[in-house]
Amino acid sequence: MNLLIEQKKNTPKVSGDSTNSILVIEGSSFPENVRKFYDPVNDWLDSVVKKTSTLNIDCKFYYMASSSVIAILKTLQYAERLFGKSNISIKWRYEEDDDDIRKIGEDFSHLLGVEFEYIEEPEEG
Repeated sequence: MNLLIEQKKNTPKVSGDSTNSILVIEGSSFPENVRKFYDPVNDWLDSVVKKTSTLNIDCKFYYMASSSVIAILKTLQYAERLFGKSNISIKWRYEEDDDDIRKIGEDFSHLLGVEFEYIEEPEEG
């Protein structure tokens, strides 16, 4: 089962490739109903863990509302519970000089006890 949620003005693009066990989230995240937006991601994780024991997560955020920060942390915690700390790799991409997004990634890494790979990218546009 693959997952595709198209990017909209208030929500990131989310794609899940169950064959390669990779989840990609990219964009800004401030949906009106954060739980409704991220629930399908958790459902996808439930289906993937039945097929594989590893998961690669690749995140690139431009902006996150506080409600999204909490929802994304809960989704990452859920993935960690399903797959285990040693079976998850997380790439945390951020635009150069975006210390806020990098700090959120550092906080997540600390809270999860999982090492993130931080990738600074040039600003778009």
